[in-house]
Amino acid sequence: WPIRSGAAGIARYESRRNGENAIETKVNYTLVGAFVLVLGAALVVGVLWLASGGAFQKKYDLYVAIEDESVAGLNLNAPVKLNGVGVGKVADIQLDHGNPERVQLIFAIEHDTPIKEDTVAILKTQGLTGIAYVELSGGTRDALPLRATPGNEYPVIRTKPSLSARVENVLTSVLAKLDS
Repeated sequence: WPIRSGAAGIARYESRRNGENAIETKVNYTLVGAFVLVLGAALVVGVLWLASGGAFQKKYDLYVAIEDESVAGLNLNAPVKLNGVGVGKVADIQLDHGNPERVQLIFAIEHDTPIKEDTVAILKTQGLTGIAYVELSGGTRDALPLRATPGNEYPVIRTKPSLSARVENVLTSVLAKLDS
């Protein structure tokens, strides 16, 4: 501290040296501990919230489709696309309990996706790998939104045969005509 000439400067120096206006050196450990605990709890809650998806978590609606053909190559979490745009995933694949020749597919589709009464599901394969996905098409502007009907837990999306099933049917009928 610079000492200034005169009585005011000396008095100021003496008051600082005696402890007046000095920095508090006593620590309130209770307050510091409470602050650390609150900050630690907030950090744990924040990490758990971000790990669970936080504000970015999407909401899904469930839909059912009944396939009359083999769904070989279709896996759980396979993409569901509407006009080529990914809108969901395959949530469950199981045999239809009432008719084991049919397969029941459950789709988890993003909440605000416009699934209409005339929307149709078709199995398609991606490239040369043969990995299957579900393509939704149709859904005209004037059609009503698809709703669950009485007796069904989820709305049922109509299906059409896949390209491979149609080709197989045509080849079978051509071969049958050639044999006769």
